[in-house]
Amino acid sequence: MTAFRVLVADKVKAQLYELPSRRGSLQPLQCFINPEGRQRERALGSGPPGRVTSGVGGGRHAYQAKHGLRENVEEVFVRRVSTALAKDARASGGAPILLIAAPRLLGSYRKQIPVNVRDLVVMEIRLDLGKLTDGELSSRVRAALRDLPFSVTARFRS
Repeated sequence: MTAFRVLVADKVKAQLYELPSRRGSLQPLQCFINPEGRQRERALGSGPPGRVTSGVGGGRHAYQAKHGLRENVEEVFVRRVSTALAKDARASGGAPILLIAAPRLLGSYRKQIPVNVRDLVVMEIRLDLGKLTDGELSSRVRAALRDLPFSVTARFRS
């Protein structure tokens, strides 16, 4: 039997589960909380962006960062979860991974997860399922894995 790792993530919480088999139920392994994920942009910073007066026309311009503080907080959180996922992949002996997150957040995880761990990802679900109960989440994951051909996970069998 192949044990799967399932990562269910949103901007505030990421939960790593173990699924012992395709018909088993999810067992929580690790939970990561990002309390800054709920805050507004202005609560994360110390003040408005800096301003400068133009030497030619006397107009004032604001310096804006390319990425806001919320994006930075999200990136730090995704990096922390990705590092923990890589450690878990080494400890589990390379169990296949199922990623569940909103589409934009899933793209952030794709960028941050190391290449050797990215090869373990057998399926991505582009939905925000973080607020489902464990029972509902288990049934959704089992239904998704039922559609996955056995040949995909045959290389992970021990």
